[in-house]
Amino acid sequence: MSKASIMAVTAVTALILSVPAIFSVAAPAIGASSSYTPPGGGGSSSAPSNPGDPGDPGGGAGGGGNGGDLPTPSDDEKVAQLTETCNAALGTLVKIPASMVESFAGGVNVVPVCNSGLGHKVAVDNSQAAPLQGVIADNSALAGPLGKNGFKPGDVVGVVLINGQATLYVHTGA
Repeated sequence: MSKASIMAVTAVTALILSVPAIFSVAAPAIGASSSYTPPGGGGSSSAPSNPGDPGDPGGGAGGGGNGGDLPTPSDDEKVAQLTETCNAALGTLVKIPASMVESFAGGVNVVPVCNSGLGHKVAVDNSQAAPLQGVIADNSALAGPLGKNGFKPGDVVGVVLINGQATLYVHTGA
């Protein structure tokens, strides 16, 4: 091994070994720990000269610094955000002809959409699947897996049929 190669390996090794130390020292500087004591037990402080400034991390009357400067959204705001998110993907589904659903006899995946927590309050757009719910109920290849998963044809909000495989998106709630 040449002298340059040995020096390069040494430099890389030193860098790798020092990275954890760099992050452990930097973490207190960004507010990750309020009980940080610099090596040597104290001495100089890196605290802001005026800890009461609202713009300083952890200081001021604004309540900022620990993420508390943003108000927690209300449940209504959370439901509105969930409604937008849950409906976004369903809005891209193509319309499926009832005849395809009627004759379907392949494998089935049942995928819940926004079925936990506040998601039950979301009004999920079922316009793609609503015209198919009766046909789904009449097709045992589709209705069977729905029932086994605790859902009924009226819970279906989206349908995808590809290569003998059906994906039924389901939602219960609102």
